[in-house]
Amino acid sequence: MDKNLQEVMGCTCLRIRRTSRHITKIYDQALEAVGLTINQFGVLANLYGVELVRGDGLPIGALSERLGADPTTLNRTLKPLLARGFVKDLTDSVDRRVRLVRIAAKGKREFLKAVPLWRQAQARVEGALGQKTTAALNDLLDLSSHALAPATTAVGPSRHLTRRSDMSGVEVKADSKAMAAFGRK
Repeated sequence: MDKNLQEVMGCTCLRIRRTSRHITKIYDQALEAVGLTINQFGVLANLYGVELVRGDGLPIGALSERLGADPTTLNRTLKPLLARGFVKDLTDSVDRRVRLVRIAAKGKREFLKAVPLWRQAQARVEGALGQKTTAALNDLLDLSSHALAPATTAVGPSRHLTRRSDMSGVEVKADSKAMAAFGRK
C-alpha cells in the first residue's frame, strides 16, 4: 500500500468523525420521537443546568464555549429551538450588546420529556461498548478535549505550551487506564 495513503487511513480525525457519525445517529434516532437532535438536546441540557443554578440566561459566547461549538454552528442549532419556543433570546441588562439565551418553560418540559429517550441511547452505546470501555472512552474524550482546546483557540504560544505540558502526566495515566479497559497493556 502507498505510504501516504497508509498514513491517511490511520488519521485520528477521520476515525473520530466516523465514530461520531455512528454515535450521533444513535442519539438522533432516539430523540426523534420528541423532534430534537442530540445537538439541540445538549443546548437544552446546558441551559436547563444554568437555569437551575442561576435562574438566568447564558451569553451566546459562553454557551458556544461550553458546547465546544463555533457561534455560527450554535446559531444554526438554536434557530429551530427559538422557532418552537424552547429557548428565548434576551439582551443582557448590563451590556446591551451581549445576546443571552435562556431556556423557556416549554423547553424545560421538552427537555425533561427527552431525558428518558436520551438514557435509552446512552444505554445502547454502553451496551455496545461495555461499561468500562464507555467510561474509559469518556475519560479520553474529556482529556483530549481539554488538551486540544488550546490548539484551537486564539491563545499565545507560551500559554498553549504550558497547558499542554500540564496535561502530560495526566495523559499517561489516562492512557494506561484506557488501555486496561480495552484489555491492553
